[in-house]
Amino acid sequence: MRIKIGDLLVKAGVITDLQLRAALAEQQQWGGKLGDILVRMEFLTEEILVRALSKQTGIPRADLTGDPDRASLALIPAEVAEEFGLVPIGLRDEGRTIVVAMSDPLNIGVTDHLRSLTGAKKIDSQLAGASAIRNAISRWYRGEELLGDDAEASAMKVVNNSGQSVVTLDPRKKNAASSATASAPPASTGNGAPRQSAVEVLRGVEETQRRSVAALKAMVELLIEKGVFSRDEYLARVKR
Repeated sequence: MRIKIGDLLVKAGVITDLQLRAALAEQQQWGGKLGDILVRMEFLTEEILVRALSKQTGIPRADLTGDPDRASLALIPAEVAEEFGLVPIGLRDEGRTIVVAMSDPLNIGVTDHLRSLTGAKKIDSQLAGASAIRNAISRWYRGEELLGDDAEASAMKVVNNSGQSVVTLDPRKKNAASSATASAPPASTGNGAPRQSAVEVLRGVEETQRRSVAALKAMVELLIEKGVFSRDEYLARVKR
């Protein structure tokens, strides 16, 4: 029987039963992986999630900071890695064992699928956070494609509330932000403060969006709980 991640976290004392129920309700309403939802709802950080699961299950944590293992990457397509939230990190036993970092290493169905796909006799699952795995997939599978000279990617502009362009990013150019900074004098926002870097702007936009979505969902759940409208009425209005 597959062990449920939520029950493990409650047993480990990382989250409360009430927090688990709230996350499960969120999962039922919006979908997604429970671990990601718990992190998004700020009940715990991804690092704490991985550490707690590793301690509770005895599954080692994966190190995704180094260089990729090309031989193992060749065995698992990027599409499969993205679909199941995993990334191969090495081979052992003369290729009979594949070491794979997974956000849900307790999912036996995924490991069985990997064995069938790769022909490996054993899948050695290790723990890693979902965002760490996504970053590794981007670097190891997509890095050359995203940064290569032949990549067909368009520039992206970030604008402020007035519609003015704050920064332009071109993924076809390596170190675009740093090269732009080096070739041009520091820009000003108009009130004497220096303009933020591209990375700072994008992080700010992402954080603002994340908090806005979380606040909206919390408000909707509260209104449903108070009986202002039903969940079915809300879903019917959203689907219009």
